Amino acid sequence: MTREIRRRIVREATPEEKARHRLIRDEIQQELPELERWAREVAAGHQERVAVGTVFTDRETKVVEAIDDYAMKHSLNSRGAVVREALAHLLGIEISRQ
Repeated sequence: MTREIRRRIVREATPEEKARHRLIRDEIQQELPELERWAREVAAGHQERVAVGTVFTDRETKVVEAIDDYAMKHSLNSRGAVVREALAHLLGIEISRQ
């Protein structure tokens, strides 16, 4: 199989394509409340996990809770700030808090 790189053709959508795209967007908007309700129901069934863009097990949740607790006690605004501070400590370097 050849690895051919193709150039993307950029053009205005035809009126028919625009109408079809509008219909698809409208259908998605109508389905969105049902999808959100379904997602909340599923999430409620997994209360031993913390939702942060990925799913953690109950053991991993304790680590996330510890990170959040550390952030709160040290006036850090995010989990990323906790990780940066931990790495700076491990590497023995100074970082500026933002």
